[in-house]
Amino acid sequence: MSPSIDRSSPRSNPNQHATAAKFPAGAGTVGLLVFTALVVVSQLYAAIPLAGPAGKSLGGDAVFALSTCFSATYALGFVLWGPLADHFGRRRTMLAGMILLTLATAGCAAAQSISALAILRGLQGITTSSFAPVALAYIAEAVEPRRRALSIGAVSTAFLAAGIVGQVVPQALANWAGWASAFLVSAAVLALCGAAIFVLVREPGRAPGLGLGRQFRQIGRLICLPEMLTLCAAHVTLLMCFIAMYTALGAHTASLGLSDSALMWIRLCGLPCMFAALAAGPLARRRGVSGLARAGFLLAACGLVLEALASSNAVALTAASLVFVTGIALAVPAMITLFGEVSAPHRASGMAINGLVLFIGASLGPLLAGSLAFRPLMFCCAAILGAAAACLVAFSRIRRTASAAS
Repeated sequence: MSPSIDRSSPRSNPNQHATAAKFPAGAGTVGLLVFTALVVVSQLYAAIPLAGPAGKSLGGDAVFALSTCFSATYALGFVLWGPLADHFGRRRTMLAGMILLTLATAGCAAAQSISALAILRGLQGITTSSFAPVALAYIAEAVEPRRRALSIGAVSTAFLAAGIVGQVVPQALANWAGWASAFLVSAAVLALCGAAIFVLVREPGRAPGLGLGRQFRQIGRLICLPEMLTLCAAHVTLLMCFIAMYTALGAHTASLGLSDSALMWIRLCGLPCMFAALAAGPLARRRGVSGLARAGFLLAACGLVLEALASSNAVALTAASLVFVTGIALAVPAMITLFGEVSAPHRASGMAINGLVLFIGASLGPLLAGSLAFRPLMFCCAAILGAAAACLVAFSRIRRTASAAS
């Protein structure tokens, strides 16, 4: 047999094996994390449609139990899970978090009083926060650099889409089989996601981490960096304005004589715009990551100004909200990337700060929405987002100064 035949036969490429070992997350793993992100973060927004049915069933006001208890522990939980993931590894931390989250979610369905529901939602909040910072840190390390921006954009899209899906699906389940069914279905899906993570997710090679105590102290060191402080000042505004707008939108559309179903359709119209996050990678290569983040903040601010001007017309208001959502969708993955860059190699701790700041803003959103009428609120939020863009200008100057000094 000719030797040329042997040379032409398929052979394994050592470089491909090395790449797979260094970057073990393929398209299937990223797809799993995107779907899991959608399901996990939807637990935050389930409070909006379930507050009424749960309160009626349990005989009290369920808003504090479902929303405030969850949001408070969710934000604080980021500070816990980020250092744990840097110390114990991404896969192990994700699995532990998914198991605890599944149990807490199932427990919410069994609550027999408002106080019990408050405790269980608090537990659900702190376990829910185990996923986002760890998954983002995992993607930053386990996905090939050429696919990393797209992967972060896909996860960011899931985070944003959860704001819509997390309202629509629980509302449908509550109407069909009662409010507790939303938690039971979520627990079942979360259990399946956890099993899939056990099978598909492989730990990337990483340098040995610091001791656990030093990992927690590292968060304090990171958050005191001038670059990190300016990022946090901008980042806190994102979900604050997003939730404030959608919270105020409900009361405003009711004043226009629109039904609950019409409000649901207005919210669903924003869903396709959230896929703009997938374009963040190509756009960042043209404008730079910081430039893209600034553009996203300013576009969202323009959308809010248009909403204020079109507040009396439902169609124009819906169109303006699409501009706002597109700006938010571009800003979120860019900000996640910046947090990862500033915090490297302690990315999970950096993502913990990212999540903590983002959801502190989320907890302030309803308070902001309740303090102003719709039009003044839109102008106020637009000014806040403009100030956030100015913070990013300061961030870029600080980085340039630091680079020149080094």
